[in-house]
Amino acid sequence: MRTVGVGLALFVVGLAFIAVDVAPFFDGVHNSPLWMNLACLLAPIGFVLALWSGLRSGRNAQRQALRDLDA
Repeated sequence: MRTVGVGLALFVVGLAFIAVDVAPFFDGVHNSPLWMNLACLLAPIGFVLALWSGLRSGRNAQRQALRDLDA
């Protein structure tokens, strides 16, 4: 469950970097630093991490519930 929180935090930070990276385009600035473009990758990485961790957690809970039914 902790990994879901980390994934969501990475996702939110990545979204903030995307907003900061896209905003200057409206003023006509077209070159942003490489580190900012790479930081934008935190959003999809965080999303995949949170999704994968949530699915794994749900699957483990389902297995435990099935074990408790059999016992």
